[in-house]
Amino acid sequence: MPNQMKNAKKRISAGIGLFLLFSAILIAVISIHPVKASSTIYIRADGSIEPQIANITSLDNVIYIFTGDNYYSIVIERDNIIVDGADFVLKALSGHGINLTGRENVTIRNMKIERIGREVTWASGIYLDNSRYNTILGVNIINNKGEAVTLHESPYNNLHHNFFRNGGIELYQTTGNTIYNNTFVNTLIELKGNRDSIYHNNFTESEINIYGKYNEVHGNTVTKNRMEGIYVGGASNNITGNTVTECEYGLLLAGHHGNILRGNKMANNTFNLGLLNEGDIGIYNDVDNSNTVNGKPIYFWNEVKDATVPADAGFVVLLRCANITVKDLDLRKNLQGIMLISSHNCTILNNTITKNGYEWMHPGSGGIILLRSSNIFIRKNNITNNYVAGIDLNKSWNNTISKNFVAKNEIIGIDVTDSNYTVIAENDLLNNLRGIRIAFSAYHNTISSNDISGPGIYGIELDTTLTNVTDNNIVYYSHGIDIYSKFNNVIGNSIMRSYGTGILLSHAENNTFYHNNFVDNVKHVSWGYYSAGYANAWDAGYPDGGNYWSEYEDKYPNATELDGSGIWDTPYNITEANIDNYPLMAPTKPVKRTFKAYGLIEVEIYSNSSISEFQFNATSKNLSFNVTGPTGTIGFCEIIIPGNLLWGDFSLFINGIPVVEGINCTKTYNGTHYKFHITYTHSEKTIEIVGTEVIPEFSPVTIIILLLTLNILTIIRSISKKEQK
Repeated sequence: MPNQMKNAKKRISAGIGLFLLFSAILIAVISIHPVKASSTIYIRADGSIEPQIANITSLDNVIYIFTGDNYYSIVIERDNIIVDGADFVLKALSGHGINLTGRENVTIRNMKIERIGREVTWASGIYLDNSRYNTILGVNIINNKGEAVTLHESPYNNLHHNFFRNGGIELYQTTGNTIYNNTFVNTLIELKGNRDSIYHNNFTESEINIYGKYNEVHGNTVTKNRMEGIYVGGASNNITGNTVTECEYGLLLAGHHGNILRGNKMANNTFNLGLLNEGDIGIYNDVDNSNTVNGKPIYFWNEVKDATVPADAGFVVLLRCANITVKDLDLRKNLQGIMLISSHNCTILNNTITKNGYEWMHPGSGGIILLRSSNIFIRKNNITNNYVAGIDLNKSWNNTISKNFVAKNEIIGIDVTDSNYTVIAENDLLNNLRGIRIAFSAYHNTISSNDISGPGIYGIELDTTLTNVTDNNIVYYSHGIDIYSKFNNVIGNSIMRSYGTGILLSHAENNTFYHNNFVDNVKHVSWGYYSAGYANAWDAGYPDGGNYWSEYEDKYPNATELDGSGIWDTPYNITEANIDNYPLMAPTKPVKRTFKAYGLIEVEIYSNSSISEFQFNATSKNLSFNVTGPTGTIGFCEIIIPGNLLWGDFSLFINGIPVVEGINCTKTYNGTHYKFHITYTHSEKTIEIVGTEVIPEFSPVTIIILLLTLNILTIIRSISKKEQK
């Protein structure tokens, strides 16, 4: 019993101890809770402080010093004073940190202002309204919901040697302010006033936006921002000696004109320099070659004539220029590679233009941009991996784009909008999402002799009038040609291996199609909604004929040649209003076709004949196909056979008759493939190639896969039986 009483006393003593400890902690917490006498702290016009228990003191009503952290907004109603934070913290969840409205000659210094405005989005760390000649220095403003500092209609204030993070600075209808030697992290500064100065600041993950006029932005370092480093949307500003690196965009010019750029360095940005609004406004600025992109000068010429752009150029803009040659340059990682505005009789030759442009900047973004320009020759350039367009013409006329390599541009290889009398000829376009587009009030343009290879959405898109599309090779697009306009001529093109349709017509009528080769398209012609009733012409009459359709002989097996003309006697029916009355027996020019022979192994045939009924027989070690063409004409085919499909000693036959090698047949071998070149006189013929060795019915790899599959199935069954037991 005594032991039980002792234990009870111990428990009571322990409980009392815990209670006293908890009470002490509670008292301590209460003792450090912020002053709650008021939701706002005032420094009154007479110099007094309200409430008096605020952690601020002054001995002379001139210098006010924090004696601890403050947790409410401070409203200053007195001029000509200094508020020194003594490195303490100011927090105000429901208002501006410090409100300077209508004040003059107030200095805010040596404090940390954080988490201002967490309950209201518009609150600022320090708010100046109709205030002038004030100074903010040595202040650390971080993690605010609104701006770090707002200056509204407040002139001639100084902000220097401060640190700002996660809260910007906005200058609205201001003038004569200076912001210098500050550090900005993950924030921005917006200049919406006039004649303010921003210099020698350090911006990290931050940016400078200029919307006003006559501002000075000098000697700032801007780095690692996810958007632009410096955005110039105002007029007549001086932007000098700034360094912009590792940002998404280095420096963007937009909005107005008369800005002066000197000695700015843009380097290692995703896009170093660019003009917005198609350059129509942003172009009218004074930018000399003291500005550089990745160490290379910017040539921003205005009204220059009869000159060649220097070979060290990193960015080229020609405004109202004439007889300029731009050649042998390497231009990359800008919003535009080369841009011509209202320029004439210029040559763009043999340049490498890559990785320019950006998605949301369209239009006027990409490799070569022409606006209101004429008689420009764009030749033999290597234009690759640009965003939006490799070449973009807008409101331009009488221009020639020829013999360029245009590849892997994200949206369009060549884009011609609202432009006339453009010649696009002999270009090699590869893997552009869209090959060539002509659209928006364009007419009398020519697309000729281009090689356009996908994959992509369309090879050629036409929203135009009186355009000639001739002798192009369009291969492996969803839509070879997409037309939604009238009175165009599509003649002599090879449209092949479209995995949607060869030609897509949407409200297209009175267009002419003939002498085209439609080869191995999933569907040769298809229509947009409610468009099948629109009539177009699909042949040039007899004896010129219509088009070649690769599956014609399967669709019309009883057709015969019409009077030795090379034309089938049975029309090719597309729709009731669209009929090729005189389909061609053979393609108008040699075409390359591929045929699946065994698994994924393909045989390639290049021929001026119609090829049909391709077969490969591993058992008899032969492949065969039919060739058809106009009776009496000379036909040929080149057959390329993988060496792992069929090999050994070969025998060739035409209609069962042996072909003598060296007379009308040649054979070569390059170590991986056999090539047979065979000539013949056209009529319907069967060509057969027989080897002595053939791919096994089950290759070693196939056998291994089968054995592994059987073993796995055996293991699964064994496990299943054990589980059942």
